Amino acid sequence: MTATTRFATTLLLCVGASAASARLAFSQCPDGTPPPCAGRPARVASAAPAPTSVAVLYFDNLSRDSSDVYLADGLTEELIDRLGQIERLAVKSRTAVQRFRGRTLDDPTAIGRTLSVAHLVSGSVRRSGNRLRVTAELTRAATGVRVWGETFERASDDLMTVEAEIAQAIALGIGGRLAPAERRSLAERPTANAGAYDHYLRANYLLARRTPVDVRAALDGYEAAARLDPSFARAMARIGLGYALFVDWGWPYPELSPDSLLQRGFAATDRALRLDSTSADAWMARGFLLEYRNPRTFEGALPAFERAVALDPRNAEAHHQFGGLFRYLNQYDAALRVYRRALALEPERAITLANISFVHLLRREYEDAARVMDSAIAADPGAYYAYGDQGWIRLLRGDLTGTRASAESALRFSPPGYASGGEALMAAVEARAGDTVAARARLDRVTRGLSNPDRPGVYDGLNAAMGYAQIGDRRRALDIIERVAPRGILLWSYLQAPQFDPIRDDPRFQRLLGELRPPGVTR
Repeated sequence: MTATTRFATTLLLCVGASAASARLAFSQCPDGTPPPCAGRPARVASAAPAPTSVAVLYFDNLSRDSSDVYLADGLTEELIDRLGQIERLAVKSRTAVQRFRGRTLDDPTAIGRTLSVAHLVSGSVRRSGNRLRVTAELTRAATGVRVWGETFERASDDLMTVEAEIAQAIALGIGGRLAPAERRSLAERPTANAGAYDHYLRANYLLARRTPVDVRAALDGYEAAARLDPSFARAMARIGLGYALFVDWGWPYPELSPDSLLQRGFAATDRALRLDSTSADAWMARGFLLEYRNPRTFEGALPAFERAVALDPRNAEAHHQFGGLFRYLNQYDAALRVYRRALALEPERAITLANISFVHLLRREYEDAARVMDSAIAADPGAYYAYGDQGWIRLLRGDLTGTRASAESALRFSPPGYASGGEALMAAVEARAGDTVAARARLDRVTRGLSNPDRPGVYDGLNAAMGYAQIGDRRRALDIIERVAPRGILLWSYLQAPQFDPIRDDPRFQRLLGELRPPGVTR
């Protein structure tokens, strides 16, 4: 057995994190009910919340400059992260509290009941020039009684100190006396440079938007933070993640090839790990990048992801990316277990819900796929990537009207240069409606608009190929698939999708599957 085959066998046998049930998304399903969307049993009454449970609600931005919202969000999320390090506290994730963003604390009992927590934290941030005013309050949810509250008037570069003081006051108010190790954990500073920290918070806000424009701006922010503090390991790890996202989504980056993006990503993660070998974000980004450095084997990705989730079991992003590894290898049960762990940590992660739906789609479980994708869109109505898959699910279930609506939403919400999924879906709708001329013309435009027609990325290339497969043009579909890069497990995985069933029996298609099949995987 070769080293590559041994690696692949180990990878395929690993089943990842333990099973964990997860409540699906918030907001509203197509029938007007709260998620999880149709098809699940009614929820049973939950037990009384743990006395040390707490939800940090998003702080209000009271600055005159509305763009300072990143500051309020950053403060909120840093408090969630700091308090989450105290094992005896049960802290709700940022996605769990997002539905209450911008809402006043008029009825703490209802909010506490909805979130199943005993305590609520709320507050506001106001920046004026170089001054910062932060108010924070800890409330007992069942009674609305204020446990602690304070207003901090500080210089704007003193935010990290304010965060530490608020976190310690909250932990003390909920859990009582703090152990020395807990105090040290709550007071830890990610950087000694206030300017670097400000760049970091702004970049985090942009990175969460997951569009090419925002992620590129986030990269600029992280790199500015790293210039101000060359020892800022967190910023370096996020640079690695940002470049991995560009490679993964196939977003064009001016004057940089995918190989150059990979090199930059690895340089950042290597530097982050030299600064802090226990950085879960850096190990996670490294695993993500290794899937593209070694596209035919994923060699090195498994141990990197394992290291990430072992170092930070509460890192939902690391679990999400780890789940993707198993999905690409058609290890669907393992993928679902890891994805559900990510959801247990952050119940309203739209991207994770969408990936779970895609696993059901690959299994031809269309009813389950539709239910979970509806939950993903309810969680984030602007999740452009979800509308395309929702449309394919509807098309495969014979709902042409619903498919057209999904395609229109995909086109409306897609960022510039990333509309190929919605266009291919709309072409399939036109073909099903009998207008193959319009469908073909649309797909021809998509093909001409590919950022690199001779070597299209996985997503853009397969979107176009999917459309041609659906209108019955096998030759064009296969011509594109044969040019897609990188060639390896990722491409092989997406070719399992039912959208390619119309050309699945073609000898060229079968030959491609055989060439791309991962080592150690049987038919």
